[in-house]
Amino acid sequence: MPTDDFLDFERMRTVDHLEAEIAEYRPGVEVARSLFGRVDRKRLVIIAIVVVVGFGARVYRLDAAGLAEDEANKIFALRAYAHGDFTVNGEHPMLMKLMCYASVRAAGIWNAAAGSMTRLAVTEETALRLPNALFGALTVIPLFLLAAALFGDKVALITAAMWATGLNAIWFNRIAKEDTLLVFFMLCGYCLYGYAKRRPATDARGAHRLYALSGAAFGLMLASKYFPHFLGLNFVFYTMIGYDSRDNRPVGRRGWACFFAALAGALVVVNPALFLPQTWRYLWRYVNEELLTHHGYLVMDRLYINDMAQTPGGNPWYFYLLSVGVKMPLPLLVALIAGLIEIFRHRGFYPNSRGYLFLRMMLIFWLLPMSVVGTKFLRYSLSLMPILYLSAAVGAVVVARWLTRVIAKAGIDWRFARRSAWALVGAVFVALPAVSAARALATSQPGLFVNELAGNRVGYFFPHDEFYDLGARESIKYIADTAPTGARMASEIPGVVEYYLDRFRRPDVRSEILSQPKFSLSAGRPDYVLLQRGRVYVENLASTEEIEANWQVVQSSTYGSATTARVYRAP
Repeated sequence: MPTDDFLDFERMRTVDHLEAEIAEYRPGVEVARSLFGRVDRKRLVIIAIVVVVGFGARVYRLDAAGLAEDEANKIFALRAYAHGDFTVNGEHPMLMKLMCYASVRAAGIWNAAAGSMTRLAVTEETALRLPNALFGALTVIPLFLLAAALFGDKVALITAAMWATGLNAIWFNRIAKEDTLLVFFMLCGYCLYGYAKRRPATDARGAHRLYALSGAAFGLMLASKYFPHFLGLNFVFYTMIGYDSRDNRPVGRRGWACFFAALAGALVVVNPALFLPQTWRYLWRYVNEELLTHHGYLVMDRLYINDMAQTPGGNPWYFYLLSVGVKMPLPLLVALIAGLIEIFRHRGFYPNSRGYLFLRMMLIFWLLPMSVVGTKFLRYSLSLMPILYLSAAVGAVVVARWLTRVIAKAGIDWRFARRSAWALVGAVFVALPAVSAARALATSQPGLFVNELAGNRVGYFFPHDEFYDLGARESIKYIADTAPTGARMASEIPGVVEYYLDRFRRPDVRSEILSQPKFSLSAGRPDYVLLQRGRVYVENLASTEEIEANWQVVQSSTYGSATTARVYRAP
């Protein structure tokens, strides 16, 4: 005969499970009927708060780091745009550069109006990065809607909070690279396409409208970065791996027409440079590595050839797994492991089974090819982070239910047990990583964060991406302040050097590139050399070793325990 305590626990578990199933199933259906019409005011307020928090984290001291080489090249591209030349920096699509152009121009107008109020002035670094900071925060919205459709509100809210305060997302949303817009529009495309699939058969017009919006989102994704395989993954899921007749009605000719017409239209409107012959000639030279003068990427003090032609070699296959292990806060890592065990161990019940399958497919189809390809950069992992945060949110829910059962077994009322478990989960898996993010933003830079497993070895694992030319601005300023007229300096960041020498009014200082074949220390050596741990290549390795052994260090840019740049003076 079961005891009263046992019956109370079983009742608690049944009610909690039923409540969870309702919460997980209902939002996806409601949002499918109308993207925002059925989202109640409370959820809208929560989402708005999370977006504001995420934007604050991304925009705080946005100019604390100087421009990186890629960002300096974006500035030069914007200057060309102002004169009607859209072929500069042609290896990247136009959308982000158009947004940056509008932001920089608006900042110039604002600064002119602000006059002498220097505290209100917007620096060019901030203006350049502001669009990404904004869209990085707005990514909360499509991520929440996608997670709600797949798993329900609990997982959706946890995922949104993890993205808003997650260091791995904040880090790359604070630089002017195309990955932020790629992720935003990719998630919009996945979300809208999934909702279109779930429209009632009687609402063909509504489905076609959503297909058109999804196609436009994917068009903007391609206009952000030329990574078409993310579009292919969407079709793979709905036509092969994740096919389900209950909510996967055929698109139909009209639906496909709406989808591809909107995709092509969005791509043409915001990326017309793609159709210029000069762009294709530039891309051909870029793909054939005619524009690449250096090779190499340091991983844990070992130099690898970071080159597509080295596939399946190049950077080590465990590159991205290592980055998750040492760059993700430990509480999030624990939640992620719990989530991965859950989604790979269980198929789940409908409709959660769709979410489990989606995560499994995305993880496998992302990690396998990206681990094999020869070229790897940490910023590419930004498109993986929504999947990892979703998996971690699933893990957090699993831990919360387990804690509820453990607490309830002690004879505590199940409602109190449930609330206590969720409070503990929120504190550990959301609040603690948010504190780590706040500390990194206040004391150093998000890219320099490493967790306890890394042993405080900042800049040891991936110095190129972790440093991202951090401190170069300060080192160049030292040279500008001390160099004699007509001095020569060498570095691996000619764009950054040109930009800041112009800002510091030292155009007379001549710049050279260490890795160029014509560069030599034996004849006509420069007066100064700027060395960066993240810019060690095969071509400059010998020169770097000689300079470090024989030249005098006259300036260092240091952040905590990491020295990101050094200026050496000729003996």
